[in-house]
Amino acid sequence: MDEPAPLTTGGRVARVVGLVALWTSWLLVATAYLALSGAAGEVAAWRWSALAYVPLAVPTWWLVRRLRHRRPLAVAAAAVIGLLVWGVPAQATPGFGRVEAFADEFGGPPGGELLGETAEGNDWCFGDGCPTVVRYYAVPSASATIEAVDARLDGDGWERRGLAHGPAHCKGDFDVSVWKPTGSLPLPPGVRAPAAGSDVVELRVGANCL
Repeated sequence: MDEPAPLTTGGRVARVVGLVALWTSWLLVATAYLALSGAAGEVAAWRWSALAYVPLAVPTWWLVRRLRHRRPLAVAAAAVIGLLVWGVPAQATPGFGRVEAFADEFGGPPGGELLGETAEGNDWCFGDGCPTVVRYYAVPSASATIEAVDARLDGDGWERRGLAHGPAHCKGDFDVSVWKPTGSLPLPPGVRAPAAGSDVVELRVGANCL
């Protein structure tokens, strides 16, 4: 395959300026979309970040293919794109899908019967806080359940923290806390009443520790 004709000095400058403009605008738009849409924090978010960043390789190659050091530049660009595909979701606040998946993995309190769940917060962590799933359980004793869950979290190395919504345990991207709801019934819509003689606790799993 014939080598592309060399560029003039002005042509090389134009290509470099084009690269800077392309990467600056593309990264701003793609990253803003992933962050503001909440896609970066969802389950399998790397698929969305791949759709956002991988196409950048095409115009990048078109701009560097006639430069003298095109191969190292192309390899470096591919490496940066790979880091973005993995890194942006890794740094994003977990969305409701990831919080829900972690709540499933964490499970309920010992001896608890799930009564229903609600959700709080938003993908941008404004006002009401970050995405949070609140699950309500009927338990024999609220105080014993709270003590057992706190002991489990302490034993698993979770850090006790005071968050905006109250005390919680933090580890990695997530916070977990268990409370006895204050006030009287009724419970939130979609949460059924417990059997007579049972207490109610709410197990909160969220992304408010970031």
